[in-house]
Amino acid sequence: MKLFGIPGAPLALTLAGMAPFAAGAGVMWAAQADPVLQAQSGLALLVYGAVILSFVGGLRWGAEVAGREAPRAEVLGLSVIGSLAAWALVLYGVLGALGWQVFAAAAGAHLLHGFWDTGAAGLPAWMRRLRAIGTFGAAAALLAGGAAYFA
Repeated sequence: MKLFGIPGAPLALTLAGMAPFAAGAGVMWAAQADPVLQAQSGLALLVYGAVILSFVGGLRWGAEVAGREAPRAEVLGLSVIGSLAAWALVLYGVLGALGWQVFAAAAGAHLLHGFWDTGAAGLPAWMRRLRAIGTFGAAAALLAGGAAYFA
């Protein structure tokens, strides 16, 4: 089965992978009366976001080294920047700056990486479409988590 030309298994796994994003944001909203639980779920959401950025960065690294005799240093470097930025945001949140800004920055990191991935000539067209779905799901959940601090 394919949807929008995306094979069923990668699509199903990507959609399942968005569940922790939705759960993290949902708990942040549900826990507004409990700031400790809200912060814990917020950190869990940021950590999951960092793990996913590391995963998609690894995907780009792997595609680059598998497809070239001499991998391009700029592609390898860019594939690592997202995970480093995401982990810096986690550390920033752990050190007490857990607010809407860190979630907006994490969403921005996902959007930037996703934009880079959807334009990648080295990835199959279905993968670029799949990355768009995952990117918008991740960014939406991170923004929703950050918005819980406004309520």
